[in-house]
Amino acid sequence: MPIEPSEFAHNEAWLLFRLNEAPVLTEADGDFNAMAIMEVATGMIFGMELVQVTLPGLPEFLSRKLLADAEGQAGSRPRKLFVAFEDEAAELIKVAKVMGIEVERVPAKDLSDITQEAREGFAAHVSRGRVQ
Repeated sequence: MPIEPSEFAHNEAWLLFRLNEAPVLTEADGDFNAMAIMEVATGMIFGMELVQVTLPGLPEFLSRKLLADAEGQAGSRPRKLFVAFEDEAAELIKVAKVMGIEVERVPAKDLSDITQEAREGFAAHVSRGRVQ
């Protein structure tokens, strides 16, 4: 069931999602996925990290950085973090739980309406197949 932003108060819930549909290609450093944290009620993006596609997910140090950056932007931690089943995020989930954030796994399709505008904006700036 899709997540409805109007059901959440400001900064009550965040979601982790992948901004790109295809890997971001770079000549020098390899290919990356752009993982972002968005505040559910407002749609504001509070942080983003580029993760090499060869990694199984966000490593612990990037998970800590992404969550700390998001907390700094938001001014506080959320009560809940939504993460798509399809995204490998074991380290981020572990870090979030240590921070006292409840994590709920959901199908990616339940996040797609909320994240569509951000994903389209990202795609407009990073064209598929273009080497950075």
